[in-house]
Amino acid sequence: MISRGYKPLFNGEDLAGWRNPYSHGEAKVVDGEIHLLANDKFFLVTENKYADFRLSVEIHLPEGKANSGVMFRCHVDDDAKKKVYGYQAECDGSDRRWSGGLYDEGRRGWIWPSTKGRSEAQFLEHEEESKAAFENPTIANALNRNGWNRFVVTCVEDYITIEVNGVPTTSFRDAVDTNGYIGIQHHGEDGQTYRFRNLFIKELPDIPAERSVSLTEQAPVSVKKVNDEVILVDFGKVAYGNLKTRVPDTGRGEAIFHFGEKLKDGRIDRNPPGTVRYGETRIRKEVALKGNWVIPTPVDSRNTEQAGNKRAHPPAVLTPKTWRPVMPFRWVEIEGWEGEFKPEYIVRRAAFATDWNDQASSFECSDETLNKIWALCKYSIKATTFAGVYVDGDRERIPYEADAYLNQLSHYYTDDDVKMAATSFDWLIENGTWPTEWAPHMVFMAHAEWMYSGDIQWLKQRYELLKAKTLMHRSGEDGLVRSAEMDRKRHDIVDWPQKERDGYVFTEINTVVNAFHIEAIKQMAEMARAIGKNEEADAFESRVELAKASFQRTLFDETSGIYRDGVGTDHSSIHANFFPLAFGLVPDDKLAGVISWLKERDMQCSVYAAQYFMEGLFENGLDDKAIELMIADGDRSWKHMVESGTTISWEAWDLKYKPNQDWNHAWGAAPANLLPRFVLGAQSDAPGWTTAMIRPCPGGLAYARGTIPTPRGPVSIDWKNEATFEMSLTLPDGMVAKVDLPATGETTGVLVNGESVATTKAGDRWILTDEVSGSVMIKVK
Repeated sequence: MISRGYKPLFNGEDLAGWRNPYSHGEAKVVDGEIHLLANDKFFLVTENKYADFRLSVEIHLPEGKANSGVMFRCHVDDDAKKKVYGYQAECDGSDRRWSGGLYDEGRRGWIWPSTKGRSEAQFLEHEEESKAAFENPTIANALNRNGWNRFVVTCVEDYITIEVNGVPTTSFRDAVDTNGYIGIQHHGEDGQTYRFRNLFIKELPDIPAERSVSLTEQAPVSVKKVNDEVILVDFGKVAYGNLKTRVPDTGRGEAIFHFGEKLKDGRIDRNPPGTVRYGETRIRKEVALKGNWVIPTPVDSRNTEQAGNKRAHPPAVLTPKTWRPVMPFRWVEIEGWEGEFKPEYIVRRAAFATDWNDQASSFECSDETLNKIWALCKYSIKATTFAGVYVDGDRERIPYEADAYLNQLSHYYTDDDVKMAATSFDWLIENGTWPTEWAPHMVFMAHAEWMYSGDIQWLKQRYELLKAKTLMHRSGEDGLVRSAEMDRKRHDIVDWPQKERDGYVFTEINTVVNAFHIEAIKQMAEMARAIGKNEEADAFESRVELAKASFQRTLFDETSGIYRDGVGTDHSSIHANFFPLAFGLVPDDKLAGVISWLKERDMQCSVYAAQYFMEGLFENGLDDKAIELMIADGDRSWKHMVESGTTISWEAWDLKYKPNQDWNHAWGAAPANLLPRFVLGAQSDAPGWTTAMIRPCPGGLAYARGTIPTPRGPVSIDWKNEATFEMSLTLPDGMVAKVDLPATGETTGVLVNGESVATTKAGDRWILTDEVSGSVMIKVK
């Protein structure tokens, strides 16, 4: 908890920081726990007040009749009979099972759920709805009646949420209290002992950039006069930042600074499409003022919202107040500057990860368009590190699980000291979003971080939190996930925006959701095994086999040889086939049909789903097809982004496919990981990169070379694909590599440093029997 920004409310040794405002009740510390004993109700409360926070408390109820709870933003009146009053997260040991409900102790009674006789009229309006929510078995059974239970309460402005053992139970807006004490309850049963442990709090807002991002001063690429009134400054690329300028020597009145991502007819577009950024800041000139101005960018209220004004949503990620506001821009127009303006008068203060290393990675190949795509996507990852966690661009500045996973993969392949992925995981485990398939992405993020870092302690501390992200709670006896009507209408996403779904037909049992579920529990099995939970690993593995068999039997169309979108439809989208292909769900005897069908398809998916489409193609011998799609003419490829002149990847292929799209969205930068992972061919094959898999996929290219950063040091690859395939490979100390090479032409084997080595031929690939290390020259002969 502490490593994730939490502070202990209880030191485990004594009750420092707590007090009992009652004349009765006993609180004592026993083996690192707080024990409460009494014959009448009382509350132990903190000495400090808290406003916005995320609170975590573990409670163990005694046997028999018992009821407790966590007070938050509560109040203490030492002179009153009911001394402690206010919000309480209910811990209900009765058969009623309202644990995780919101109660207003000593004041308004039950808020959520509500009930006649114990709730005010305003709350009775949702009595039926709220009681129905607590009849849902997931919520009703969230409490472990005979064990420890973790209650998490989050308060942000007027928005209150409660979770019990990872199950969301309450989400409610109430503006009566904005701050107060934290308290724990003994309900008053004589002889009963209530136990509490692991009491932690994180005060909000949390601002990750304060710990990992810094401002870099950048000189302009060009400064020119548009006319006598306007100066146009170009910084060459878009970055999140603001300005520092010299104060003019003369003049009064206003200087106006226009910031923009887009030009139109040689000027900043002041009415750009979608959420392409434009804004202005006015500064009043004072002759007496000397030195430099910091010119903040205008503030977009949407990307600073912490609880949502119109609807509740996870908090936007804030940047440090000391920076002044920042936004993404490339160009600046200055009006009202009198006298000479020199380039050295202005710099952009651009926000990037403090430890970003431009020299850590490289990629070059025989196709110049691919080289430009790599440069665009690598810079996109750097430029979007401004917030300290991976956000979805500038429209909301909110992390989303799928966005973050794609960003994470590319960050690993472009930088050499990646801590932001783990920070983003911790943010999202506490601030999850709504799409069905985004939850399994949390499993993917944890697995990817473990494979990258090899940090088993990090994994152990987060493993239990991942269980709620597998969709297991929605699966049936056959192992397949069901989608209720609301899931089909809103939560099941398949792809985004909606028009990028290739006509996908949503059904109760659908292919894409189940492909994600199976991949998530497969990765859970690997992680469970790694941390020594072998029985759980066995259970996950059994579930994988059950679900895979049901998946194939239920969702594969034997007549067409491809997958349907779901049970009850004959429609087969591209998504229903490349997701199973990417996740290794297609049986060997069905691969040819699925691959043949996909080979005839174009980029009929979004920039997000293209990550998985490309993975499926590269992993199954269709590297020519993958590269062809990346550099295709038209407006549905990364070539189109490059030719548009953008310097950060887009949220969609083009504005016509998503009219409100951002121009600064890292989930559009998938080639930053695809090109080194598959074209150069370097992937981690064991946690911490102790073993690498080197499997180049030339895709018709004549050569490729580059540097892949890893926690153990750089991997260097330089290959040529001419009459035969030759590769120079250098691995850092402490790393060995499995090698899998293309079997071009009429080849008969492989030489390593001029000596024949043992190999196995699998299809059109040569697989080396022994691992290699150090620096080697490898040639297919």
